[in-house]
Amino acid sequence: MDNQSEPMKHRFLIFIFTAILAPLVSAQDPFGEPAFLTKETTATIKPEVIQIEPGDFFRVAFILDLQPKFHAYFKNAGMVGDPPSVEWELPDGFTAGELMFPLPKAFKSISTGVESVGYGYEGKAIFVTEIVADENLEKGKSFTIKGSFNWQECDETCMLGDQEFSFTIKAGDETLIVEADEALFEEADEKLPSDSSAWGFLATEKSNVITLKAIYPEGLELSEPVYFFSTDKQIDSQANQKVEIGKSEIIVTLTRNEGNEDLFIDAGEVEESLSGLLTVQADFGPIGLEVAAAFIPDADVQMNGPGEKVIKASKEDREAGLALYDADARPEVVLLGGEQEKKVTFISSLGLVFLGGLILNLMPCVFPVLGLKIMGFVSQAGEDEDKIKLHGLVFGLGLLITMWILAAFIISLKLDWGQQLANPIFLGTMIIVFFLMGLNLYGVFEIGTSMTSVGGELQGKKGYSGSFFSGALTTLVATPCSGPFLGAVMAFALSQDNKVIQFAVFTVFGLGIASPYILLSFFPALIKKLPRPGAWMETFKQVMAFFVFATAVFFMKGYLKLVGDDHFNVFLFALCLIGLGVYIYGRYGNQSITKMKRYVTGFGLAGLMTIGGIAWAYSTAKPPEPGLAWNEWYPGIMEQSRSKKRIIWVDYTADW
Repeated sequence: MDNQSEPMKHRFLIFIFTAILAPLVSAQDPFGEPAFLTKETTATIKPEVIQIEPGDFFRVAFILDLQPKFHAYFKNAGMVGDPPSVEWELPDGFTAGELMFPLPKAFKSISTGVESVGYGYEGKAIFVTEIVADENLEKGKSFTIKGSFNWQECDETCMLGDQEFSFTIKAGDETLIVEADEALFEEADEKLPSDSSAWGFLATEKSNVITLKAIYPEGLELSEPVYFFSTDKQIDSQANQKVEIGKSEIIVTLTRNEGNEDLFIDAGEVEESLSGLLTVQADFGPIGLEVAAAFIPDADVQMNGPGEKVIKASKEDREAGLALYDADARPEVVLLGGEQEKKVTFISSLGLVFLGGLILNLMPCVFPVLGLKIMGFVSQAGEDEDKIKLHGLVFGLGLLITMWILAAFIISLKLDWGQQLANPIFLGTMIIVFFLMGLNLYGVFEIGTSMTSVGGELQGKKGYSGSFFSGALTTLVATPCSGPFLGAVMAFALSQDNKVIQFAVFTVFGLGIASPYILLSFFPALIKKLPRPGAWMETFKQVMAFFVFATAVFFMKGYLKLVGDDHFNVFLFALCLIGLGVYIYGRYGNQSITKMKRYVTGFGLAGLMTIGGIAWAYSTAKPPEPGLAWNEWYPGIMEQSRSKKRIIWVDYTADW
């Protein structure tokens, strides 16, 4: 991936802005002496040698001395900005490598009028490139190397710099360095990334939270500041980084880059590995390590302990292990438990949503007024069948429009709902909501029962406008007892990435609610065949409570995987506290209780317990602390690990 490019529109804006405020740098001195108009920022180019042996290589240093308060950018600027680059004019027989960047710093700046975090340099920065000379260079011949060193520097305004350079290298029997510049290149080496071959890196991702684990060699004493500079732009540069330093490892918690419209930052591409630069303070000074950490998918690793999901051993590892263990042994086959989730088709899901809308009409706050509304249509139409049908259709239209307004409000709360089912906060909220819905349906507490009278009052309105507003308000009338169904509809609709599909789900749900009214307006004689309201409705409501509890249990499965056993156990106790709080509200919060006891116990104590339980539950909505990945056992793995002087933890247990 090209880490030095930004969208063309950003470059165009920067170019226009720069053209107005500052001229370009231009100079022709053989060793790149600067000719910047302000004389404050200088760029100097120094070759390491004056003579090169064919087949050898040498370095070129680009020293950038920035004017006060200005900064230049790292290869990933962290925001809108271009890093330094070199345009070469190389003679035949010479090849230039990539520009090497010194260790950057994270700084706060004003970008596009918004305070933001950028990556780069202030003061003096030395960039280095290696140039390889061909083995067939003609000795005794001189070669002229030309080019242009380009950079962008910014404070509250931005300017572009362009330093042209030219120097001559002679091919000879040996490589001769410029002794006067030895200290310069030693300084450059100290600020370049260190060798990271003795380190180990691992990356995992859950719910757009990326965890980078760096295992460092024994004997190093490390401390903060620690910072990870992404070079592949997968990490959100504006988000805080959480750092933990252990006895042998550093854990950095990062956030995936999903783009930032205010700062004109595009979302990063999803890669198979995480690339960047990890800077950390050692006892001898700051060091930087180039990171290339492969992502271990959630499906292949159990981060917090042994389980049915483990890293699978490769064929080569097994064969190497067998050679150490026993030539006649056969590796055991370890099967991963669990089945793939069965995918529900979109059409079948719409059918279930429609059925939910139908069932809603059987709830106590809706069913008693169902026949009354249709009889109201009949009474207004004067037994005219066409008018009765039209009243029913207008009623349904009012209901649908209200449902669409509700859908637009819910969907607009967040632009991207594709990952919410992998978000512990979202899942925890759904569990609590469904738990409360179930308790409400079972009669532990009641809310909103006074709203059922609204349906009858709406019949006082005359004409088609009355039918329209009656349908519009039916959605609101049904709200107190539509929770279980509306909650399920929201969970399914918001799990879809396509906004059209989301609106379609709410539309079908509304059609499910409206269909009995429309059907009875076309066949009003069927009203006489409706069962009479009675005790069966309360039984039906309580039975429905268990289906709602089952839905909460379904969400608990995903929540457990995200937060781990310890957090999940605390969450269950928090649910008990929430349940006790709403029980006290249902027992002491009604009008039959004395005013003092109702306010102190029914509202005060119940509110404290419920809110406290919810806060306690939300405290668990975070992933478990990451640990080492567990590996599948196979014959010889112990011997392999011991030969590499690794510490081995063996865990054998059973679920019971």
